Amino acid sequence: MKTISLHNFKHTLRDIHTNTESRKFCFIIGAGASYKSGIPTGGQLAKKWFAEIEERYSDLEIEEWIKEVKLNKKDIATHYGAIYRKRFESDKTSGYEFLVQAMRSAKPTFGHIVLAQILTKAPGNCILTTNFDSLIESSIYQYTDRTPLVCGHESLSGYARPSNIHPLIIKIHRDLLLSPKSDPDEINRLDEGWKEPLDNIFSGHIPIVIGYGGNDGSLMDYFEKMNKPSNFFWCGHKESKPTKRVEKLIKKMNGFYIEIDGFDEMMQELLWVFDEIKPIKEELDDITKSRIEAMDIQLKEMNIEAKSEILDSTVKKELSAFEYSSVAKSEKDYEKRKTIYLEALEAFPKTAWLWNEFTFFLHFIKKDHVNLEKYYQQAISVDPENANNNENYAIFLHEIKEDYENAEKYYVRALSIAPGSVFTNGNYANFLYKIRNDYDNAEKYYLKALSSNPEHANTNGNYAAFLHFIRKDYDKAEKYFLKALSLDPEESNVNVNYAVFLYKIRGKHDQAEKHFLKALSIDSQSLIKNGNYANFLCDIREDYPKAEKFYQKALSINPNDANINGNYARFLLISNKKDDATGYLEKAFLLNNNEKIDLLIELWFYKYAHYYDSINDSENRIEELLSEGIRAVGWSFDQNVDFALKNGHPNPDKLKEFAKRITTNKN
Repeated sequence: MKTISLHNFKHTLRDIHTNTESRKFCFIIGAGASYKSGIPTGGQLAKKWFAEIEERYSDLEIEEWIKEVKLNKKDIATHYGAIYRKRFESDKTSGYEFLVQAMRSAKPTFGHIVLAQILTKAPGNCILTTNFDSLIESSIYQYTDRTPLVCGHESLSGYARPSNIHPLIIKIHRDLLLSPKSDPDEINRLDEGWKEPLDNIFSGHIPIVIGYGGNDGSLMDYFEKMNKPSNFFWCGHKESKPTKRVEKLIKKMNGFYIEIDGFDEMMQELLWVFDEIKPIKEELDDITKSRIEAMDIQLKEMNIEAKSEILDSTVKKELSAFEYSSVAKSEKDYEKRKTIYLEALEAFPKTAWLWNEFTFFLHFIKKDHVNLEKYYQQAISVDPENANNNENYAIFLHEIKEDYENAEKYYVRALSIAPGSVFTNGNYANFLYKIRNDYDNAEKYYLKALSSNPEHANTNGNYAAFLHFIRKDYDKAEKYFLKALSLDPEESNVNVNYAVFLYKIRGKHDQAEKHFLKALSIDSQSLIKNGNYANFLCDIREDYPKAEKFYQKALSINPNDANINGNYARFLLISNKKDDATGYLEKAFLLNNNEKIDLLIELWFYKYAHYYDSINDSENRIEELLSEGIRAVGWSFDQNVDFALKNGHPNPDKLKEFAKRITTNKN
C-alpha cells in the first residue's frame, strides 16, 4: 500500500482541480466525519451495544451468538450490523428511535461547512456517504445559496447524476427519515439500483475517502468490483490503522493512503486546494444580508396593510405574533409601539420570543422602567431557559434596581444556559469588577468573553478599562483600547474610557478631548460621559464655566447619582462656593448609603480638607477606610489640596499625606 503525505496530497488535488476539466472528486464520507458533531461512530455504537447485550443475555446465549456470527471481540467495529441486529432484536423500532435520538442535536462542524463550499464553489464534485445524518445538506442550506439534490433512498438512484447547479449527495444506506439501513442483511448488500449511477460517477470522479472504516459489505463490495478510477485516495486518522481489506483495496486501485488529524483538520487544509472559496464568515454574511434584504422588502409591502388594519378598530383581522412584531418595529412613536406590543402579548401571552423583544424594547430603547421587572418575570416564566431574558433581567437588577444579590443570581443562571455567550460573560465581568470588586474572577470572565469572540468591540473596551484602572497595565490597556476602536470607532463607551486613559496616563490632552467629544456626539445624554468630560475640563483645562455646564448637564440626566453629586461638590469647593457645595456633598453621602467604595473615601477627604468643625471625625473615618483597603487610585486631589492650604488648613502635612495614600495603591 502506497502512502503519501497530506502536503503531497494537497498539491496533487490542486493539480487535478486546476488543470483538468473532465475529472472531478467524489468525497466518500463515513461516520468519522460526524464524530465532532456529536454523533457516535459505528465503532463506538458497536461497543456500547455489545456491552448492553452482555447485560441482557446469559453467558451461554452470548457465546452461541458469537459463534453464529463469527464475531471477533478484538475488532468489534467490523461487526456493527450483527451487533445492531442482536441489540434490537426484541423491538426493531427501538433501534431506529435510538438513531434518531443520537442525531437529533448534531450540528455541522467546520469541515461540513468547508465541504458545502467546495460543492457549490467548485461545481460538479459530489458526495457519497454511508451516514444517515443531514449535516452536509444542512451546511449547504445554511452556508451557501444553493439547494442540494439528496438521493437518500435507492428509489431515487435514477436521479443521482452530478450537477453544476445542485450539489449531489448520495446516501447508500438511506436518509435517517427514510427507514435507514443498519441490519447486516441490508448494509452488506448494495441495492442494484445504485450500481449504474455509481459506475457513471466513478468513470469521471476520483474517490476521496474520509472518515470511513470500510466495515460494511455493500460499499466495500462495490469498490472491490468497480472499474479502476483514474486515481484513488483513502484518508485515515493517524491514530488508527487501515484494515487488511482496506489495504488490499488501495493496492488494487493503485491508490494512496493519507494519514490525517481528523475530518475538520483535513477540510481546512483543502481550502488551499479550492481557492474559489471565500472566507466562510464573509460568504455567510453576504448570503444572510441578501436574504434579510429580500425579506425586509416583502415585510415593508405587507406592513402597510397590516399597520392600517391594526390601528383601525373596525377591522376584525386576526394578526399573527410575527405581524404584530413587524408593525410594532415600524412604529416610530415609542408609546404607540409599547401599546402594540401589549396588545400582541395579550393575544399571545405564551410566545417567548415576543416577550424577549418587548422587554428589550422597554429596557434598552424606550428606557421605560415602569413595570419592567414584572414584564421580565413574566417573560422568564414563559421561557425559563431563555438566556437573553435572564441576562437582560440581571442587567436591569444590577444597573437600575441595584439589587445585586438577585442580579448575580440571574447572571449565573444565564451563563449556565449559554456559557459561551460573549455578552453574558462580558456583562458578568463588569458586575464582578464594578460591584463585587472581585478582580481576579472579573478578568477570568473578560478573557472567557474574548475567547468566545475576540472581535467584540465593547468587550475589548471594557477589558481595556479594567487593565487601566485595576491592573495598571497601561501598555496592554492601550492595546485593547486601540483594538476596540479599530473594530468600532463609534463605540461611545470605549471613546470616553480611552479619553480618560489618554489624559490621566499618557498626558495627551488634545487627543483625550477629541475622544470625549466623539463620545458625546454619539451619546449626548450619557451621565458618565458628561461627568467625565466635566472632570477633564475642571482638572486639565481649568475651564470652570464650561466644566460647570457639563456637571449640571450630568445632574439634569440623573440628579440622584452619588458620583456626580460628589464630583460637583468637589468642583464647587475649589470654586470657592462652599455654601453651594455643602448640599451636594451631603446628598452624595446620603446616596452612597455608607457603601465602602472609592467614592466614600473621596467624600470624607473633601470633609477633611474643607470642613474644619468635623476634622477629627473625618480623619478617623479616612483612617478606618484606609485600613480596610479602600482607595481612590488615580483620582486627583491636587486642586482641593492647593485650595485648602491657601485657606489655612490646620494640618497641612496630614492633608497631603491623606491625598497621597488615598490615590495610590496600598503597599
